Amino acid sequence: MWKKGSALLLAGMLVLTGCTSEASLVRDSIVASIDKPNYDFEGTLKLTGDVDKLPAALGETEADKEGQALLAALKAGVTAKGSQLDLNNAKIQLEVNDDKLLRDNKLWTGDKKASVELLVRDNKVYAKSPLDSKYLVIDAAASNPFSDVSGAEGVNPAKLKEFQDKMNDLTLNFIKKYVSKYGYKLADAKNLGATKVTLPNGEKVDATHVAIKIDAKELVKMFFFTANDAVASQDVKTFAIDMIVLTNTFTEEMYPEMGKTTEAEKRALAEATVAEGLKSAKEWLDETGKVYTPEKIVEEMKKEGFHNLAWNLDFYVDSAKMPVHQKSSLNVTFQTKEMKQPLTVGLEADQYAFNFGKATKFTIPAKDAGVTVEQLYADEKAINSFSDKGFMRPFAQSMLEQHKWQKELEAEWAEYDEEAAAEVVAP
Repeated sequence: MWKKGSALLLAGMLVLTGCTSEASLVRDSIVASIDKPNYDFEGTLKLTGDVDKLPAALGETEADKEGQALLAALKAGVTAKGSQLDLNNAKIQLEVNDDKLLRDNKLWTGDKKASVELLVRDNKVYAKSPLDSKYLVIDAAASNPFSDVSGAEGVNPAKLKEFQDKMNDLTLNFIKKYVSKYGYKLADAKNLGATKVTLPNGEKVDATHVAIKIDAKELVKMFFFTANDAVASQDVKTFAIDMIVLTNTFTEEMYPEMGKTTEAEKRALAEATVAEGLKSAKEWLDETGKVYTPEKIVEEMKKEGFHNLAWNLDFYVDSAKMPVHQKSSLNVTFQTKEMKQPLTVGLEADQYAFNFGKATKFTIPAKDAGVTVEQLYADEKAINSFSDKGFMRPFAQSMLEQHKWQKELEAEWAEYDEEAAAEVVAP
């Protein structure tokens, strides 16, 4: 589902940019990156603001050592770097910038900072830290605890992939079509002109800097505009209908015992469902909009302790309209009833993208270089592929316990089916 996740994230960013002349450059750049999803990337994500004051503000006299280590780790954040070959294949190296908490709990050792390498290919994720001898292979399609329950033979992997590919293509095409008509005007979007961006590979590129500022009132206004625009949009209606038809078609193919309906019947049902849903949504929006204006909602939020929101976004777009650098700083000021004074906590992200069309290639590990949860279940010694001085071992152990639970559930269902069958044939 890597492709779908990327699509939905991009959708949010595209809608966010609005259609002002300044922001349209950002919108165009993200659309371009959808069509050219091959690049290297590097970035950081961390908490900012009054993080250290949180324990005291929430009634704790003093944070214990473990709590202090956790706060320090959150402030230091995580660094991510890697390559995305396409919307189905990516390599990510995650490094904890402050790993004291892991070391104190004997979940990490060695000279280097705690890190994990993730390889994503379609529904499979390969995870391995530098301390481990093999990758832990997680197959999302095979990890559904209910895929083999109730006597079903399980979901056909080929059919599942075909369904996901169609759903992702449908979503991507909708995003590009809908956003091109999106008409919200951002209150504070500025083109700050040309600048130079130094990429992680040392290359310097000319870029245009667009800065966007959003507060709580603006965010509420955007929500209502987008919601009202969506319920009136023929593109949204068509997308929703197509998605329902596609999903129902897949369900019927996987579970023929549920019966078959014609294409016309599925589409008629989808159209009726979407029409009713949009009608209800419009009625709710009309009624809510009369009572709760953006100003009223912000006022109510403040009464509940939500004092302020400040979201600053900076986009740097090169001459080929590719987003080479993005920065996001989201700060929220709040005060609960237990707090003596308001605090501000933020989330800061800083990401670079480069080598568009020529990302660093990587290979998926061979079968003998990885261990699946099934193999852990079949061979208890396989857990030794993960170091007892690293965090992957307890993670693999938790995956194994979940798998055991799944097997027990399947056995219970099988026993239930046998008993039910015996009752049917009994005289």
